[in-house]
Amino acid sequence: MQTVKTAGAATVLKRRRSSGSSAGQIVSYALLSLLVFLTLVPILFMLFSSLKSNAQILGSFWALPAPPQWTNYGEALSAIWRYVVNTVVYAVAGSTLVCALSAVSGYVFAKKTFPGKETLFLMMLAMMMIPGVLTLIPSYVLYNELGLTNTPWVIIVAAAAGGQIFGTFLCRSFMSGVPNELFEAARIDGAHEATVFLRIVLPLSVPILATLFIMQSVGIYNDYIWPLLTIRDSDIQVIGVGLTVFQNQFGITNMGVQFAAYALSSVPLVLIFAFGMKYYIQGMTQGALKM
Repeated sequence: MQTVKTAGAATVLKRRRSSGSSAGQIVSYALLSLLVFLTLVPILFMLFSSLKSNAQILGSFWALPAPPQWTNYGEALSAIWRYVVNTVVYAVAGSTLVCALSAVSGYVFAKKTFPGKETLFLMMLAMMMIPGVLTLIPSYVLYNELGLTNTPWVIIVAAAAGGQIFGTFLCRSFMSGVPNELFEAARIDGAHEATVFLRIVLPLSVPILATLFIMQSVGIYNDYIWPLLTIRDSDIQVIGVGLTVFQNQFGITNMGVQFAAYALSSVPLVLIFAFGMKYYIQGMTQGALKM
């Protein structure tokens, strides 16, 4: 009889625990759903506003577009397509240079031994602690003296120089976890240093290089201050600055077209993450584990 009572009490306790855990899961899902919705509110507001006229935006702020102004997207595309193409070219070129230079320097710092290696690496890391705004004017003077201002190279070279420090740190941390036996076996087989780097280091470093490429591309694509300061010709300007041009002859901003331009300008970044998210997550996870 005592055994039956004990079993019944255990069953009731298990049911209470399961019901309590179910209630906790429901609350967790509800909170997460609320956070996701709050995150999507600005995006939804941008999409709805991109289909409205100024009168609809100012008169019915939260209402759905009625009727939708699909011509806003045509006007926005005709106004920003050049800026988008310019920025994509700058982002791809600058990020490629960052990945190439960071892979070489990361490999050297991870697998080579030379006097002052650690001191030099710490000096490079110390440069990451300097706010970029402090070097803004000296950098402008330097690039102006080199004759690179108001050219695409002022964006590409500056991006490659500025992103290489973090890229070197990331690649060094990743490549330090690659077994040395791979390189020794390749050298025993007669492989030169360039062959070791191209055939072993680069294929193994694809995840971290993809992560670095995505991070640098997003940074270059979203940059505003440096292009505004160094580029005067609108034909080679970037999208961050180009999104400020939506004014008619009376100086009134067409907000619907501007929101449509915001939506269109985000498409390249969405595509980058859509096709590179697998490698991005893989690189960040492996890099974190090897750090």
